[in-house]
Amino acid sequence: MYNALLRKPMMVYLMPTIEEEFVWSKNECDEKYGNKAIHLNNFAQAFSLGSWFIKDSCISATYIYWLNLFNTYNSQTKRDMAVTLSNGSIAETFLTVDEVKEAIERMYEVYSCLLPDESKMGHINCTSSGGTTVWEIDKAISKEGNSFSRALILLQEARRTGELTSKIDKYCSILECLYAINEKHKTNISHITAAYIGKNNEEREKIINYMKEAYGIRSDSSHGVNLKYLKENNCESLKNLSTIVDDYVRRVFRKIISEKELNYDLTPEKKANTRKYFQTLKQSIIPIDIYVN
Repeated sequence: MYNALLRKPMMVYLMPTIEEEFVWSKNECDEKYGNKAIHLNNFAQAFSLGSWFIKDSCISATYIYWLNLFNTYNSQTKRDMAVTLSNGSIAETFLTVDEVKEAIERMYEVYSCLLPDESKMGHINCTSSGGTTVWEIDKAISKEGNSFSRALILLQEARRTGELTSKIDKYCSILECLYAINEKHKTNISHITAAYIGKNNEEREKIINYMKEAYGIRSDSSHGVNLKYLKENNCESLKNLSTIVDDYVRRVFRKIISEKELNYDLTPEKKANTRKYFQTLKQSIIPIDIYVN
């Protein structure tokens, strides 16, 4: 296991040992070290997201190893957080040195959005049975945090599924969250995304059309009916659409995460301010809708 571990990229954390650790029972060590390991693993999860900010990737941080050479405690923890590419598949990801540096910078940026004050993360409970400790992490995740935090949680949900209709559904939810949309979701999301990241009229028209297709898939899937999209397109087209929408979400995230004033909480005033910003932005490309079905 040691040799296999060294063949993989890893994050290593060095922490001081305090006197109390020499008298902790195994159960106390399991709980106290386990709680620390979860928070340290969050850095690795943030690095995975940071890598996604650069390009489509499925870097996962699954195993956590804890070793204290002084009190001889050691443990292995598995966190079920495997992620997929935008087309639902899993493949190796290769990063250049510059990409790794940027991923680390993004890691800190993402991590700051997921801190308790931002995410409203609750207390993580644990249950022990037969020498195994189980942490109820998902139960502690809150959807009451600030908008960037909630959108990142939705992004992780999208990346954790290989089922494309579910992935596309989450992508749409991410944009609704970031834009504070509360009505006419299909039209608003399509036009706002086009206005926010579109480089010219031609690209904005493409963005509108692709996002409307994504919303059609979302609607059919949520109502449990056959996808109208597949009557004229095949599964490869669906994979391609998922990849395109994933790229749009990435471009939106890369831009919006530096605009802290758009990171609203759930107070009506803050939410209204963000919604007004994007609705005003949408007006700048309304004429293009004349040429779009």
